Amino acid sequence: MKKILFYLHFIKIGGAELVAIEYIKGLIQQGYKVDLIIDFNMGKEVNTFEYAIPKEVNFKYVKSEKISKFIYNFRTLGKKNKFFNVFLYGFIMFFDFYYYHTKVKKNLKENNYDTTISFYQFLPAYITKHKNMKHIIWLHGSVEHFFGGIKNLFKKNYEKKLNKYDYIVTIANEMKEQLENFYPNLPKEKIKMIYNPFDFNTIIKKANNTQDLINDEKILLKGDYICTVTRIDEHQKDLTTLINAYDILFKENKIKEKLYIIGDGPDRLAMKNLVKVKKLQNNILFLGKKTNPFIWMKNAKFFVLSSKFEGLPTVLIETITVETLVISANCKTGPKEILKNGECGELFEVGNDEELAKKIEYILKNDEYRKNKVLKAKDRIKEFDKKKVIFELINIIENGE
Repeated sequence: MKKILFYLHFIKIGGAELVAIEYIKGLIQQGYKVDLIIDFNMGKEVNTFEYAIPKEVNFKYVKSEKISKFIYNFRTLGKKNKFFNVFLYGFIMFFDFYYYHTKVKKNLKENNYDTTISFYQFLPAYITKHKNMKHIIWLHGSVEHFFGGIKNLFKKNYEKKLNKYDYIVTIANEMKEQLENFYPNLPKEKIKMIYNPFDFNTIIKKANNTQDLINDEKILLKGDYICTVTRIDEHQKDLTTLINAYDILFKENKIKEKLYIIGDGPDRLAMKNLVKVKKLQNNILFLGKKTNPFIWMKNAKFFVLSSKFEGLPTVLIETITVETLVISANCKTGPKEILKNGECGELFEVGNDEELAKKIEYILKNDEYRKNKVLKAKDRIKEFDKKKVIFELINIIENGE
């Protein structure tokens, strides 16, 4: 039985975490022994998906809860004041070095894994020092956005880091092309593309399960609404554009549906204040985190993603699975590829609230148009089927193909 080590950044609510769990389950079903180490321990309230880790998996946190929260607080400050990023980088380098030598290294020696999978692009590369095993790293975002501002100073170092891995996995063809163009000296045979895997049956089952809803949620679910499910982080997710688009339509009496924002994040208070300034508190509702967001996606008239950049946004595929129309920013990378240039949904220019408002208005007025788009999208998602994708990963593990 081959042994695989998955290395995750967090186990909180997020697309990458969900995808990692699907891979781990799939590998176990195919007879692999899988262990998991998680870089940051953010405490029980934040480690939301810890419950989803299969019981067969031995998992450990690398950093203590106290150190994890300390670093994360600096990370939040760094988004507001770039000066803090200098200290943040130093702290992360120090603690990564310390915890590798005190925890990770020992774990690797004791277990003698066949393959390690670093499932986040900025995890430390110390793990690749162990040459008796195969090392794979996953990229989850647009490469162009990895190196904005001060991070561009580390562009060359990052190329050296990637070269230490046997294989580099991107999750969209557009991302693979970006990486090849960004780092032309990286051996092309190292770079692979695998779509994220999805368990469609489980998503559909959860989307139809109302048992865990409280009465207030059931009332909200019966209303007319559009929704987004997101981490509330303006650096990437750009809820400002969605809120502004809704405001445009509301002022012109062109929308009666409410907007439900599902999720949490560092900019939740700022976004709530923006809604308050626009006097839309009764129309735009912040529902917080939901362990089962699928039921909200399913019952929405349509779903909006307003991000500035992505990797392969899992939330779009999940929304298509429950047969709800998607309107997405045409950001790099993923939305255009998932929606086949708008054939299976709607695309709008990043940050263009007026264009988004027009798209929303048109969809609300044209129900047949919406239904036709949903039908086209159903065929599109077959490429993301869990069984198909798991075997693509196994092919890399076993054959390097």
